[in-house]
This record gives sequence, structure tokens and C-alpha cells, in this order.
Amino acid sequence: MYQILLLFCVIYPSNGAIEISKHLKVCNRNSLDLNDCIVEAVRDGIEKMATGIEELDIPPLDPFFQDELKVEYKNNQIAVKMLIKNIYVEGLKGSTVHDARVRADEDNFYMEVDLSAPSIVIRGDFKGEGQYNALKVKAYGDFNTSMSDLIFTWKLDGVPEKNGTDTYVRIKSFYMRPDVGNMISHLNNENPETRELTNLGTSFLNQNWRVLYRELLPYAQSNWDKIGTNVANKIFSKVPYDQIFPSGT
Repeated sequence: MYQILLLFCVIYPSNGAIEISKHLKVCNRNSLDLNDCIVEAVRDGIEKMATGIEELDIPPLDPFFQDELKVEYKNNQIAVKMLIKNIYVEGLKGSTVHDARVRADEDNFYMEVDLSAPSIVIRGDFKGEGQYNALKVKAYGDFNTSMSDLIFTWKLDGVPEKNGTDTYVRIKSFYMRPDVGNMISHLNNENPETRELTNLGTSFLNQNWRVLYRELLPYAQSNWDKIGTNVANKIFSKVPYDQIFPSGT
């Protein structure tokens, strides 16, 4: 799920000189069918962007690659520091778009898109250390996590701002809180001194993943917010509001 938020790009261009409509569906912001148009645009865009769109400088979304992610977690006697690298997220092209709600006027921009995905798989390499009271564990290797029956909503909040003669939208925040049906993780620790402990920890994780998921979700949401906001602003800052969402009748 790390980068599922990048699917937002399916309805946006990345260069004002590019003919947007040949790649992505454009929706009239004043249309009575705006929400339905957004649903179609996202559905079509997911398929097109699964392998990336070079002309728009959009990377492949399935699998999506993230170079690294640093995680630091503390809770009472538990402390964990981990560096996750070479992260691949697979399954995004299997997402289904169910509904959308858009408010695109002269002073505000807000969009919600409801989706579901049957399966998302995350794999990568890790190196880290953990501590529980006096017990310390160092581990490194690779992992994969499989999540099934995901339901989630993207929420994008922005404000139109004048820049010269054109108006652009500045995205202020991105929010996503996936509901997950099931989650199973596998951890391959290449450190023989702590392999048995990490195997026990993985077993505990898989038995109690809902509790741990809720604990770690705020950290993931903070990461998604930063990435989603940055990615969206790279697009909105290049393309005038009237080209992304035309206002003609």
C-alpha cells in the first residue's frame, strides 16, 4: 500500500504542452456528471498507467518502486528502527473504482475517490534492530507482505492560487486509511544469531496483525501524506486549473 496513492495521477497531465486527452480523460468541473466522469477517468487511467506513461513522465504503477523508507517506532518497552529498501508494490492495476466526489470551484478544490483492491503485495529488503526491555535483536534480509480485500478512500484537499495570468491548484494534504481484510507477512532474516527470534516475531505479527496495523497506521499515513502531497503538487503546479478541470459549459 505504500504508493497506492500515486494512482491519483490517472486524471492529471504533467505538462501543459501535452495533449492531455490522448492519454487521460478530462472532466468538466461544471458538469452535472463530474463525479461519474472522474470514476471513468480513474478506471481508464489505472489500466494505462500500470506500465507508465513516458510522455507524461509517470513511472510504472504496477509494480511501483520506492527506493527506501525509514521506520522508527517506540511504544513503552518496545523500540524499533528499520531501513526498508528496494520496495515493490504489486496489485494496483487490480483496483476497482466505485465512486468519486469532487468539489472544484474558484476558491477550493477537494476530491474523494472510493476504491477497493482484492490483493496488494509488498516486497523489499530490510535492515534494522529492535529492543524489548533488555532484549536486543539485529536483523537483515528480505520480506514480503500480502494484504487482501482492501477498501480505501483517497482524500485530496487543495486551494486554487493565482500565478501570473493562470490559476494553479496547490495541494495541502492527502489522506488515506485502508481497511484490510487480511494480512500475512514473511520475513527472511539472514542473521543466523537472531533468526529464531524473528521467526517467532513474524508468527506473533501474523496472529495479531490487526492490533499492530492500527498501531503503525499513523506512521504509514504520515508517509502517504508527504508523498501524495508532493506528487500531486508536481502535477498541479505545472498544469493550469482550467486545463486539468475545464470550466466551460
